[in-house]
Amino acid sequence: MPRRGASNDLKARIPVLYLAGHPIKDICHLLGIKKTLAYKVLNRYQEFGGVSNPYAYSCGVGRPRTLSSADLAFISAIVNHRPSVYLDELQDELWLKCNVRSTLPTLSRALEQLGVTCKAI
Repeated sequence: MPRRGASNDLKARIPVLYLAGHPIKDICHLLGIKKTLAYKVLNRYQEFGGVSNPYAYSCGVGRPRTLSSADLAFISAIVNHRPSVYLDELQDELWLKCNVRSTLPTLSRALEQLGVTCKAI
């Protein structure tokens, strides 16, 4: 699971407290953050006028997902209906019904994402 950073509203409090005259040590104690985060946010605030970098890449960068949420719902329905289905059969049904080509490792990861890790027949 990826690490979650501090929220933007928490980061927005750092420059407000700093401009109000609070030292960095007190800000860190009040907000429960590390000094490095406080200094990074203050540098971004000074450079960009906000707590985040407007030029940073958004989450929409990268390769699009092979399987959509509708495809995952279809896979989940098949596995619930037929628990003993093999990956290659699942691959064929996904191609026939949803017109989606997928590899066996992708299907295996999708099943793991859905919480299906071990089949008990």
